[in-house]
Amino acid sequence: MNKAVDFFLSLKLTVVLLGLSMVLILAGTLAQVDKGIWTVMDQYFRCFIAWIDLYVFFPRSMDIPRVKIPFPGGFLIGTLLVINLLTVHWASFKITVKGGRKAAGLIFLMLGVLVTIGVMFGWGTAPVAATENDAFWRVFLRLGRGTLAAAVLYVACVFLYRQRAGMVLLHSGILFLLIGEFITALLAVEATMTIREGETVNYLDRSQQMELSFTDTSHPDHDTVTVIPQRRLKEGVFLQPEELPFDIKVHRYMVNSNRPQPLQSISEEFRNRYPAYEGFGSRLYVAEQPEVSGTAGARNAPAVDIEVFDRTTGNSLGRYILSLWFYPNFVNRSWDMPTRIQVAGQEYTAYFRFRREYATSRSGNPFSVTLLDFVHERYEGTQVPKNFSSQILLVNEGDNVERELRIWMNNPLRYARRTFYQSGYLPDDSGTILQVVRNDTWMVPYLACMIVFVGMAAQFIQSFGRHLRRDA
Repeated sequence: MNKAVDFFLSLKLTVVLLGLSMVLILAGTLAQVDKGIWTVMDQYFRCFIAWIDLYVFFPRSMDIPRVKIPFPGGFLIGTLLVINLLTVHWASFKITVKGGRKAAGLIFLMLGVLVTIGVMFGWGTAPVAATENDAFWRVFLRLGRGTLAAAVLYVACVFLYRQRAGMVLLHSGILFLLIGEFITALLAVEATMTIREGETVNYLDRSQQMELSFTDTSHPDHDTVTVIPQRRLKEGVFLQPEELPFDIKVHRYMVNSNRPQPLQSISEEFRNRYPAYEGFGSRLYVAEQPEVSGTAGARNAPAVDIEVFDRTTGNSLGRYILSLWFYPNFVNRSWDMPTRIQVAGQEYTAYFRFRREYATSRSGNPFSVTLLDFVHERYEGTQVPKNFSSQILLVNEGDNVERELRIWMNNPLRYARRTFYQSGYLPDDSGTILQVVRNDTWMVPYLACMIVFVGMAAQFIQSFGRHLRRDA
């Protein structure tokens, strides 16, 4: 009787959590009318408490108060679902077998866990850089490795749980998927690598994170770079980096800025309110804009309004506006507008840019990518892309790797725990844009799907067999 009550309580809790998740998904979808997709992900889904804007549920023409409502976030709902699933599993599926059967089950369970871990972290993949091809068979092979792991785990469940083996495996697969997606949300990283033909690049641009960089160009032999991360660029903050001979006051951080326009083309009303900037801001109009929505092709260009002060005298050395529009990798190398600051006979080049991550392999050795050739094919008589590919040279002297490889659509390169996808191209086909993803749990969906599939299939066959025996 208690087990039945516990089951229905768990079922009710599951229904409530799924209902909350539907409301959260609806709110997050509606919020993308006004906000970028990554802002919505952080505010609604990748958090324990989501602050939902009340107005998102109403037409924007209505004068709804700008009130935020606390609501269970995606992490909290997912955590409660995992706890609920574990509780039901612990209460309903207890190991009752003993002796040799239990020992055999535990041995197969350990073997299944080892196979699962091996599949997750590279078993069956090339140990050195290799380009993947033939998408169908690639996915088929991954599902096959997942099926092998699921089969070993199912044998363990048969020994330990007898007739309930399929149900136990099914629950385990769902739990595995939930935990894997939680880890992915925390640790997965997306970046880009932009390369012109003949150019060698050894860094990635972290697409969703920003930084303010100052490069001392006074010494021709080497450049010294000082980086200030986005989290420190808060309005009114006074920064005193030890590596720099000047202090920095942050007047404003802008989540989005307009495409720079000639200052003379702006109305006198706006020019009168425009700060007296040095550098590009003295002739270009750059101001804060509302964050663009998550529609396809939309992108935000954050900017930062700073003032530089001489550390010795405290005198202002100028106020500058630095926008992501000035960073060449934001506009596909169409613009390159570094802000130059002169301080005590030294020149510094400043960019507000994507956070830069220098490319290193698992061993910690740096590697670089040279674009040898870029090919862009179009359908005859149109400008519609048919295929584009990058012939690259991958060099890692520390790991003794030097390989010429080809990356093309749906055929990525996997190296150094990263996957390099052919994503786009520079104007006039002068270079390539590679999407670089690091996701150490990328095999979890394949594994979890096959574990659930094997569990469901086994449970169905067992139930169908019992039904046939009863009718016989």
